[in-house]
Amino acid sequence: MKPLVLIVCLAWSASIYSQTYYPLIQEDRTWNVLAIGLSGPPPWDTTLSTVSYRTYGDTVVNAMTYNKIYSSWEEIPVNWNLWCLMREDGDKKVWMRYKSEGEEFLMYDFSVDVGDSLLVGEEPVFLFVDSITTVMINGTQREKYWLSCKVIPEYHETWTEGIGSDKGIVWSGSTLLVGGSYSLLCMSDSDELIYMNPEYTSCYIISTGMAESWVENIRIYPNPASDNLIIQGLDEMDWTSISILDLSGRMVLEFETGNRALNINPLNPGIYFLKLTCEYGEIVKKILIE
Repeated sequence: MKPLVLIVCLAWSASIYSQTYYPLIQEDRTWNVLAIGLSGPPPWDTTLSTVSYRTYGDTVVNAMTYNKIYSSWEEIPVNWNLWCLMREDGDKKVWMRYKSEGEEFLMYDFSVDVGDSLLVGEEPVFLFVDSITTVMINGTQREKYWLSCKVIPEYHETWTEGIGSDKGIVWSGSTLLVGGSYSLLCMSDSDELIYMNPEYTSCYIISTGMAESWVENIRIYPNPASDNLIIQGLDEMDWTSISILDLSGRMVLEFETGNRALNINPLNPGIYFLKLTCEYGEIVKKILIE
């Protein structure tokens, strides 16, 4: 009986320490991606805008089922346009194609090991797997892949299991991109915020006439909140409105512009947007009410 007991114990031990895999392509997921545009001669003029990508519905092409990926440039997306099709196979590979035309191409491979290289993107580029670490995301432990491109030494990229590329869900392997870059801000699953890029304070960023330092100085806390929401850093400018919008873009609360402590007791728990408006533009930040 001892060999049998040993086998059972080994199997139990393996199940305890095995890592749960978190698929990337699932229905009703949203990625907010910062688009950074550069124009003019160095040091360049910079424009910032945010594009959202969402999985909604599926279709069949060449007997393969793909999730439809839609995009929207609206601050609170209502109108969505079909961007591409993506599918994830049983080998932890994610494939992409533009609508039904052309051939599919590899965008992610979460089965790779350190030292592997793989061709990624519509115009294939070799990415090299430098290291694989684990990170805690939304209370779950996930693998994070650190990638580089040998022919473009300054290019680096990371993939996080179930989240995607730090360049944004559809921009993995974007080494040939000119005139700007992309950066993942947030990822949500069924409107629940799963990941927020720690380098940013908002899931939605746009260019405004405001100095970048003014925008960065604005802090919203606590988030999540239950009774009051505190705004810090508004005193450098004259604000014309402070309001809270629901997910449909409807204003549900409005506050005096001199108010820095917002009473949110009238709101039901859920996801909302805090909208700050001045003569130079507006700032929209996602908030969670408990």
